Amino acid sequence: MFDPSPRLMTCCGPILEGPTLDDSVLTPAAAQALVRNAARRGAYAALAVAELSGEIAAIAQTISDRLGAGGKLLVFGNGGSAACAQHFAAEFTGKLASDRVPFPAISLTVDTSAMTAIANDYGYEHVFSRQVRALATSADVVVGISTSGTSKNVAVAIAAGRDKGAFTIALTGSRNELAADASLSVPLRETARVQEAHDLILHELAQLSERHLVPEIDDDASADRFPFILTEAELEAYRAWLRSSGQTLSTTNGVFDLLHAGHRASLSAARATGDQLCVLVNSDESVRRIKGESRPVRPLADRLADLSHVVAVDHVVVMDDDDPRRLLSHLAPDVHAKGADYRGLDLLEASTVEAAGGEVRYLELLDGYSTTAQITSAGESRR
Repeated sequence: MFDPSPRLMTCCGPILEGPTLDDSVLTPAAAQALVRNAARRGAYAALAVAELSGEIAAIAQTISDRLGAGGKLLVFGNGGSAACAQHFAAEFTGKLASDRVPFPAISLTVDTSAMTAIANDYGYEHVFSRQVRALATSADVVVGISTSGTSKNVAVAIAAGRDKGAFTIALTGSRNELAADASLSVPLRETARVQEAHDLILHELAQLSERHLVPEIDDDASADRFPFILTEAELEAYRAWLRSSGQTLSTTNGVFDLLHAGHRASLSAARATGDQLCVLVNSDESVRRIKGESRPVRPLADRLADLSHVVAVDHVVVMDDDDPRRLLSHLAPDVHAKGADYRGLDLLEASTVEAAGGEVRYLELLDGYSTTAQITSAGESRR
């Protein structure tokens, strides 16, 4: 079950109290609040898509199997969903990022003569279903998109696809009354956010399908197939992928015992120095060796979960060592980011980073935030 509660407060930075709207004037501050709120809901939608990763992967496999066997895609929807349908079809007949053979995909929303003739002669309810009955075969995939999940003409067309033996897919919002063979439903009712989530789903369906069909296709920046928590055995392959896809790597390291606004600001600043940010996180044992038996106050699993909710962080590596030199030698970052409080000190890892052609950058800290001070304060408040 998708649970947004721990993530909504972290995915877009600290929650800021915005102004309320008066009866008539949209002030600049209120306009900014509207954008921030939309971004948080968009992040919620993206996280909901992440929870559908298993279903998306399975559906992409079916699409690629059908296309590989000579079938085609038929896609349709109304309004913004029509735009999504056209976009999706174009990803197959054109390309996503890397050149490869085209695949047959047709958006049923682009033939105005067919649509207006069918609407005039049979009613708008049939503008897609008549085309599906004319074009679909049992080898094909029929994709209906409806943010409401109740669009009558989409439901009728999906039923027509099933009658023809095609594999039918529905993309909807929180409601789903389309009765397709497979469905991907985003748990939101706001049309704009659902459409944005649908675009993300459709991009991933296209990417996974093309990678099944053309295994030798070049990698690009969107093809990150590595788990959030990287093992040491995966580091060199991860670094090789970054190089092959033309990306730079930034790293930083720490305990992250109590993830606070200072950490978020530093992680965002570190992410801005490269295309991906990989964070080295001390294991519980290494924290105890460095900071004493009273630390960490929260176990590794909780600390990693916190970092997974920070959008600036692409991947993490658990660091059993007391310093990051060995892991950095595998990662060879372009930039290793440290807080400005390390400037002028003899930083152990500097020579490792520089020997691999990287550089150490010192980032300004957000005033007033210290993990040790917060832990001490919390302990005193309990007395």
